[in-house]
Amino acid sequence: MNSLKDIFVGSYGERNEETIHWLSFDPYSGKLGKIAAFDGIDHPSFLEINRSKSCLYAISEVEQGEVICYGIDPIYKQLTEWSRFPTHGGPCYVEVNGDYVFVSNYTGGNLVIYRTNENGNIEEETDCIHISTESRLHTIRRMPKSDYYVATDLGKHKLYFFYFNKEIGKLQLRFEVETPYPSGPRHVDFHPEIATLYVVNEFDSTILVYAYDLEKELVQLKQRITTLPSECNQENYGAEVQCSGKFLYASNRGYDSITTYQIINKGLLRNYSNLRLGSKWPRHFQSNFLGEKYIIVANEHSNELTVLRKTQMNEFVSSEERYAVPRPVCVKVV
Repeated sequence: MNSLKDIFVGSYGERNEETIHWLSFDPYSGKLGKIAAFDGIDHPSFLEINRSKSCLYAISEVEQGEVICYGIDPIYKQLTEWSRFPTHGGPCYVEVNGDYVFVSNYTGGNLVIYRTNENGNIEEETDCIHISTESRLHTIRRMPKSDYYVATDLGKHKLYFFYFNKEIGKLQLRFEVETPYPSGPRHVDFHPEIATLYVVNEFDSTILVYAYDLEKELVQLKQRITTLPSECNQENYGAEVQCSGKFLYASNRGYDSITTYQIINKGLLRNYSNLRLGSKWPRHFQSNFLGEKYIIVANEHSNELTVLRKTQMNEFVSSEERYAVPRPVCVKVV
């Protein structure tokens, strides 16, 4: 029985370079291996895969960006471009839910929605919402078990909450929340059981913990906690956040580490550990697979993926597995 996991990595690079990498991960040895690599897209800084695993969606992070849909051939290990659409700005995030694809533009201040067909291929644009030319929209995520979405605005230090009409494929802005200045909200994740939203901030290296009630359209800040140990005095930028229910993980660019928090009463956080990686500029990572036995980290400035392994004490240590990839910035496990 084949236990290998398929992994897709997006990396910064020009269209004539191999910027999307298809790797394998062996959960027994903790080793990464090459399957294939693909060119034809500039700077695919974020990737997403649909639920049926038939399509990979990549955004091209350039001034006039695009979202590209690839068909995934698991037998011949090929990606085939099916469609590409303009994003009306410089995108940095793509989210997939059901028959729709959502893109946030870091430059341009736009959120764009696309409808897909039964095969997952993008067919048409259904909505484009302009927030502000001063906005730096970094993420759009569907909130669990709902038709609400949250978008982060790193430029204006705000969170926007939208209701999504699935029949017509359009977002309606319902309310917004200001984050503490100068936080710079970047990525978000959710507790799987408690109505709690976690936001990692790029500018002040903190996690914001919000309780929410979507029926009442209320969001309340419950905690603001640093991602750094007390002895850290160097410049740092928060990047990614992921929640498992028992633990929450965040990456630090500058201090180059992964911070682990224990989730305690009502979704609040308690500092648990901080692991220095020995790699440079960890951006995105993948933790929510294989029962959280591993974390795979994309380290942009040291041109490598690193594999972390969980110990019996629920702490992560470096497995010494380092896999060379030029400027990796996003990693997705299928």
